[in-house]
Amino acid sequence: MADRMIECGVRPLLWARRAEILDPYRETEARIAASPAEVGATCDVIGLCLYDDAATDAVLFGPDGIMTTVRAGTVIAVHATVGPDYVIDLARRVAEAGVRVVDAPVSGADAARAGELLVILGDEDGDGARCAPMFDAYASRVVRVGGLGAAQTAKLLNNALMAATTGLVFDLFELAGELGLDSSALGEVVANGSGACYAVNVYRAVGDARTLSVRAWPTLHKDVDLLGKVTAGQQVAEPSLPGVAAATIRQMVRRRTD
Repeated sequence: MADRMIECGVRPLLWARRAEILDPYRETEARIAASPAEVGATCDVIGLCLYDDAATDAVLFGPDGIMTTVRAGTVIAVHATVGPDYVIDLARRVAEAGVRVVDAPVSGADAARAGELLVILGDEDGDGARCAPMFDAYASRVVRVGGLGAAQTAKLLNNALMAATTGLVFDLFELAGELGLDSSALGEVVANGSGACYAVNVYRAVGDARTLSVRAWPTLHKDVDLLGKVTAGQQVAEPSLPGVAAATIRQMVRRRTD
């Protein structure tokens, strides 16, 4: 995302929790901030790409956080997947400082390098339009799904579907092996047939269920757990998407320790 902004002439001010992440940008058109507080004091549109709500809170409200220096009128776009309740509450917490929040989780991983990331947008009063120069640098689609929290819910459903289909892909290749099929040939078939899905391509790129479980579990288990909190108390049919996704997470835990 930073690479794309540089290429598009946005000249971002960058800060990262791990300093080494910034090393490739020190000789570019990007500017490097010494702290989140410098970002808050300098920028009127801030995109946060962090793992979870705790990390987001630390960067915003820590001793040297963005909110210690932020200016009224600043828009903060939350690209992390943190759940709808968090972004709604965050908007309330920063409102006294005159700061606006845009709910903007992203999907597509490496698509950002090609400028083809998906930004799922939830905003109030058109605040997302303020972020357009930033979004347009790395996203080919910005899809507004509603107000604050709606984008988080949509992202959680998206990731639950990814988890659920990943579990089916695991089953597919295990069953194929039991039936004596070559996994590489089958992968070519399902990647190009009517059963094609994103999880098939991820599995083929990684090579086996254990490696994929090790890599995908940290993010997917967080997001499936968040969806479970959102849907708690809902009357849903069985098997439900959250239930199937949770079953895949349990399967990933077993595979990670095999």
